[in-house]
Amino acid sequence: MAISDPISKAGIVNRFDDLVRDVANASISYGTNNKPFSEMPNARYGGTTSGVSSGINANSITGDLITASTIRVVLQAEAANYTNLRNQRAILFVTGPGGNTGTRPTAGTVFDNTAKAHLDTGNRVSTAMNSVSATGVLSGDVISDTNLETYLNRIKDAYVAVRNSAVTDQINVCHASCHSSCHGSRGRRWLLKQKRLLLLMI
Repeated sequence: MAISDPISKAGIVNRFDDLVRDVANASISYGTNNKPFSEMPNARYGGTTSGVSSGINANSITGDLITASTIRVVLQAEAANYTNLRNQRAILFVTGPGGNTGTRPTAGTVFDNTAKAHLDTGNRVSTAMNSVSATGVLSGDVISDTNLETYLNRIKDAYVAVRNSAVTDQINVCHASCHSSCHGSRGRRWLLKQKRLLLLMI
């Protein structure tokens, strides 16, 4: 799909959405509406598996003339805002010796999976777009449809490199969901034992 002929602000933004935002929003498995396991904190996510809406429009490219520097600033900053849509390695680790009859009787790693996630914004890589080559969209260039298309693909490639890198979140939990009741029963047994000792001493 051509950006437009002649090049327009709306055409640039629409093509950016096609090449970058649509990739960011594709195949997201984890988000606030679908966590890898219930113990994963909600705060680890910045949105749902639907992804993000566009943060720019034609008016974001200001000025009467479409300049290379404005295009670069707007598009690269927007792409950087997608870098929290990336792989998450989610690990659920059960601590303790195990041996309980609850829902998690076995100690160790019980869940370890990596999938695309809509992580919280603290996982953005703000510098991810700094190395994107501006060839073809440099100040003074007469920007062609082909040069813009190539440039947008370079932004996409820089984003995908971040998207494919994983943030690891390991959540440690007790050996069984009956942990408190197990400990409570042990406490009661200890108290009974102490009472028996006191009775023997009297």
